[in-house]
Amino acid sequence: MHDNDKAGKTYWDRLWDTTSLPRPLYPEKREVTAFWDNYVNWRTHHYLVSVFGRDATSGKRLLEIGCARSVWLPYFASQFGMQVSGLDYSEIGCDSARRILEREKIKGDIIQADLFDPPERCIGAYDYVISFGVLEHFKNTDSALASIKNFLKPGGVLITNIPNLKGLPGWLQKRLDREVYDIHVPMSNVDLIRSHKENGFNIIDCRYFLFLNLGVLVYDRYRNQLLYPFLHKSIVRLTKLCWVFEDKLPWLFRPNRFTSPYIYCVAQKIST
Repeated sequence: MHDNDKAGKTYWDRLWDTTSLPRPLYPEKREVTAFWDNYVNWRTHHYLVSVFGRDATSGKRLLEIGCARSVWLPYFASQFGMQVSGLDYSEIGCDSARRILEREKIKGDIIQADLFDPPERCIGAYDYVISFGVLEHFKNTDSALASIKNFLKPGGVLITNIPNLKGLPGWLQKRLDREVYDIHVPMSNVDLIRSHKENGFNIIDCRYFLFLNLGVLVYDRYRNQLLYPFLHKSIVRLTKLCWVFEDKLPWLFRPNRFTSPYIYCVAQKIST
């Protein structure tokens, strides 16, 4: 375990140790049977289209950092025609990522390695690098970003997604399960921009994403308690109600630093 890593391999191995794989993603489809179960993925799809839509992506190389159980790698291959790779230090997580690619009949390269000590063939090899909920697990954000930057070609683009733990989601997580909260480093969009600039990136976009999603909260410690079903149903129903309003009244229910669940940062590696 790298001493910069607040979570550690044991935590992720335990989390990914499951026999069932996640369902395939269809984020581009609004008419999925349970649309509100697909809302986050649908909105994510539209954001990614706005990011990648600037470029001819067919044949470009994309690496997902923290690819355990990734249902996004097949999406990037099929939707944008990219050559996809994933990197993770969890053997269990890598195995599940490979099985998902096989299930979707997508070719991809899954690499089991630490991002601070990657294989030489990965250095400067990718047009795009993306991570969903990885960067915030490192004590030294700048050091982690410096390592991630090494995977990009000059002029390559890094897409970083982190939870908004300086807003309501962080306040609630701290009270629901302090141990889970403590394996994260809370960051704002300002913090994320600063760290990217310090590491030689030009910021293309950095924004809060979605108005609310209480589904990001982790409260498994209550699973065996009598009030758990009520807590879970309340969180799901409140979240979906907010999505209805966000979908119908986007000018009022806008992403913001107080309630938004996520922050996205898109930045380009300065050519050297």
